[in-house]
Amino acid sequence: MKKIVAILFVGMMLLTTVGCQKKEENITYQSPREEDLITMVKTLDSKHKNLYAKISKEEFQVEVDKIKENLEKMSEAEFYYSLCHLLTLVGDAHTSIGYSQSKYSYEQGLPFAIAKFEDGWRVMILEEEYKDYLGYKVVGINDVTIDEVYEKSKTIIPHENDAWIDSNFSNTINFKEALEYLKIVQKDEDIILKLKGDDQQEIQIPLRGLTEEEIMSIPLARFEREQTPTTYVTQDIYRFLPLSNETLFIQYNSCQEDPNLSMKEFTKQVKTELEANQYKTIVIDLRYNSGGNSSVINPLLTMLKDKEVTFYTLIGPNTFSSGIMNAIDTQESLNSTLVGLQTGGNVNGYGEIKFVQMKNEPFSYTYSTKYFELIKGYDKDSLYPDIDIAQNYESYQKGLDAEVEWILANNQ
Repeated sequence: MKKIVAILFVGMMLLTTVGCQKKEENITYQSPREEDLITMVKTLDSKHKNLYAKISKEEFQVEVDKIKENLEKMSEAEFYYSLCHLLTLVGDAHTSIGYSQSKYSYEQGLPFAIAKFEDGWRVMILEEEYKDYLGYKVVGINDVTIDEVYEKSKTIIPHENDAWIDSNFSNTINFKEALEYLKIVQKDEDIILKLKGDDQQEIQIPLRGLTEEEIMSIPLARFEREQTPTTYVTQDIYRFLPLSNETLFIQYNSCQEDPNLSMKEFTKQVKTELEANQYKTIVIDLRYNSGGNSSVINPLLTMLKDKEVTFYTLIGPNTFSSGIMNAIDTQESLNSTLVGLQTGGNVNGYGEIKFVQMKNEPFSYTYSTKYFELIKGYDKDSLYPDIDIAQNYESYQKGLDAEVEWILANNQ
């Protein structure tokens, strides 16, 4: 009898378990969009290393509920930017969202791009008919100053410091739907980019929203420097070149192996170059390195460790994730001096991301699975250079590399 009761009890437990599983699988969502939202929130809640480090769970849920309340009214772009805002509140630049394919396939691009210099933002790309205004200072968009536009954009760019905003600002505000979501312009309102030349006269450039096909076909004018510095970023993952008889330049643009040249083979080439010359200074450029596998550079650092030379490492707003790890590696193993601007990511923070494709919407998001404490007790929001080099517009116009020029001038 006891045996029969036990069997019945186990059977009831199995039925209960199966029933619970079935109930979980048959959750009813009001819409496919709500399913994506709730699934993302559950995934982040259970799998992010520490989702509520910068915002409480209750505060986060309030924002989720706000999105749910307005789901039916939202366009696809409004839903996208609502999710951008939600993830920005997490305060982890590795936890973010983007379109699964080209953003231009879903939103209207605006034909302009800007860059930051020590005296403000200047326009670098415009339609061909407005090429005479390239290099002009950006005053604002419609009735909103560029500083206000910048502050508004911070609400939809997941970041840990302003350097990462600087790096992503231009490619955020040159979409019509982003400006509408941020209430910089009204829906379908004419968009005017306001510029100012050296004579302080204001110039108004009309911006039209363009499809992907249009943005790829219209003639665009790009700011032309008097010359392109040899140290400017290239498509090479890593490369080296002499800057003088005494200075060797090594550029490392992504933390990954070049399929056509392994890091071990590249290291041998650098070693041969060093043995054939009397270099006194080595510059390692990480300004364009936004991450990858932090261990790829190890053979190079091991080889350089015993060299009796002065090392400099270049960093900037595009230095991120494993790029920051490698900058710290050069400090610790080579006693390298950091030169440039603060990095886009932080020293101690979250990373090692996982990608998730949404079931219904054309969005994919990432979240962090680990916390990295690269420097114990470090409490700043970024890796800051030992030597801060301001980005001067006039030097840029002449085709000079400000960081490299400083190193060459101070190591004669």
